[in-house]
This record gives sequence, C-alpha cells and structure tokens, in this order.
Amino acid sequence: MGARPSKGRSSPPSTGLSQDPSSPSSSPWMDLQPDLVDLLLRHLTSHADRVRFGAVCCHWRYVAKEYSPHGLPPSLPWVRFPKGAFKNLSDGKWHFVRTREQDTCKGTFGNWQLFEEEEPRHGCHYYLKNPLSGATMRLPGRYDECICLNKDGSRVMSSTQRWSEFKIRKVIVCSDDLVAAKVSYYLHCSGMQSVVVCCRPGMSSWSRGLSNGHWYADMAFYGQKLYAVTREGQLFAHEVATKTKPWVYQIEQVIPAPSSDGFFLESPCAVSCYLVISHTGKLLMVRWVRTPQNKEVELKVFEADLKMFQWLEVKSLDDQVLFVSSDCSKAISASGDGDYMEGNKIYLADYSLSLFLYGSSHTNESACVYDMTSNKFQPLSLGGGITQAWHVAWFFP
Repeated sequence: MGARPSKGRSSPPSTGLSQDPSSPSSSPWMDLQPDLVDLLLRHLTSHADRVRFGAVCCHWRYVAKEYSPHGLPPSLPWVRFPKGAFKNLSDGKWHFVRTREQDTCKGTFGNWQLFEEEEPRHGCHYYLKNPLSGATMRLPGRYDECICLNKDGSRVMSSTQRWSEFKIRKVIVCSDDLVAAKVSYYLHCSGMQSVVVCCRPGMSSWSRGLSNGHWYADMAFYGQKLYAVTREGQLFAHEVATKTKPWVYQIEQVIPAPSSDGFFLESPCAVSCYLVISHTGKLLMVRWVRTPQNKEVELKVFEADLKMFQWLEVKSLDDQVLFVSSDCSKAISASGDGDYMEGNKIYLADYSLSLFLYGSSHTNESACVYDMTSNKFQPLSLGGGITQAWHVAWFFP
C-alpha cells in the first residue's frame, strides 16, 4: 500500500541523535522505516495535517519532501467563503486568512485567490494571491480595444471604451507567463458582452477580446487553447498567440449544445454548465437543467469529442471524483493508497444551487453531492453560521 523505495534514491540524512531508547534525546518516531512513514502520510487527507506532519522530526520531514511527493494522493479541497474564511472538507476545521477591508475576493483558481481593489479615482484593480505562500501576482485593470464579430467571423465594429464596466468573472493561471480571464464589459455595438482575454503578469493591460455575442458560463485551458462554454453547452475554442504580447486572434465553435431531451432551455436560471479536465486528461462538461415542467434537476456529464465535433454523454466516472464550482473545478482519482473518497460522484459548490434545487435564493444549501450511480443529490453541510446562499467555491491548497 505504501510506496516502495526506488533505485537511485538516497538514504535519509543522519540525524546525529542517539538510537538508544533510554536516551532522552532519542525519538521512537525516527526509527520508523521510510515505507511506514510514507504510509502514515498517505492516510492524511488534510493539507494542514500534511504540513504538520513534517514538524514531527527531521526524518519525517525528509520523507514528506524527498520520498513521497510524486505519488502522494491529492488532499481534499477546502470550501472558500467570503471574508477570508475557508472550511477544510476533510476534517471540517475552519481556517481564516486576513484580507484588507477595501479588497473583495472575486474567485479562486487552484490555490490562488482573485481580489478586486477599488480606488475612487482610478477604478478597479485586480491581483492574485496565494493565501498559503503569500505570493502575489498583479493583473491589469484595463483591456485593449475589443472587436465585435458577426456569425461568419467578420468584424462588426470596435468600441473605444477600453474599460467601461470591466469585470473579471473568472481567471486561469495557464503557465508562469500566461494568465487568461473571462471578463464582461459594456460595448455600444451590443451591450454587455462576455469575452476571453489574456496577459502576462506585470503587463499594463489585457489583450483585446473578440466578442461573438455569446455569454460564457465557464472556461478552461486545455491542449494549449482556451475553451469557453455557453450556458446551453455550446463550446468555443479560442486560439492564443503567445510569441509577443499574448492575445486571442480567432474564435471557432467546435461543438454545438447537446440535446435537451425535448424541453427548451428557456429560463436564465434553468441551466448551467461547467468545464473540468478529467483525471485521465479529457475535457468534460457538467451540465444540469432544472426543467420548467416538473421542477426536477437533471445532471449530465459529457466528454468533448473534438475530432467528431460532438459531446459524448458519460454514464460513469468510475473511480473519479469531480469537484465543480463556477470559480474552479478539478477531477481527483478516488483510487490509490488513500482510499478516502468514493468514486463516481460530483461535489458541487455554487450559490446558484439553491435556485436550481429549491427554487429559492434564501436557503443555506450552497453545496451538494451528486451520486452518478443512484442519480440522486444529497446536500453537503457547510457548518453552522450559514444563513444565506453564500458565494462559495472550491480551493485546492
């Protein structure tokens, strides 16, 4: 069950402590073989516990740093709440991170948080911060000229308002020198628009956006392209040039929306789509629809077949577990040494859940678990003190 030593691995460094059990300076924990220490580490599902693990002794710290990292099962995510509050999904413990009063958290991506800071004279500014390491990445607060497109891809007109009502809805750290964002802003040609833009950290402005008139529900970086999905399930590929200043130079619809099984997606709050990359490297879409007829929620998972330009319905996730939210989504394998999760389930965290499941925005049900085996939803308790549908999301430490 534990990892086995591989050839080429060096032995743990000498601690310089006596191995005599009667010696007050000795520790029985240091006598454990690396395999046993590694086995203990693999049963810790909490990131915080894994950090504390290395503080036991230098031998355990060595195993955690040099022996285990590559094959270590992923730790379970935290649930992010407003005002710097996090709840560990593994043990239910709360963690709190200090934030400035004038800064508002607008979302998460992996272990980054997106903050918006407002200045009365200079508008909004954005930055990413890792609350665990303290690392900060400044993002532009304006964007280059946007281009409106016809359905055939030709240009309509451009707006000269470079940052009127500019809002970042989602951000993705694609690499060390490429950050992408789903933003919304006002254009004279067609009102509020949703577009995908990109930049390098430290640049003064985001790249220009190409507006095709669609409102994007989610986006993902996959196969060196930026993919955006509408709330109905239409998938668009955004080609990005990165040699000089990065920018989106082409948009193409690659997959139409999947069948709606006989009913119309007529209500703005009746359907939502999320993109997530599977543990095996497939681009998945989680779509759920609250039917106008019987008020029941239908949830389906689709795999993008980019060669055949179609969505393929996924009946089972096997050993995978999907953690899905409008801010950040991730797939985790439930098999392996840890064996602390059940596969074929989807954990959803989103303030719109109360609307989808209960038809009200005043409940405290902002998270749930969907079992693809039984096709049933089960509310996920977020603890006491939750009196309204908070804007919650997953955070992966």
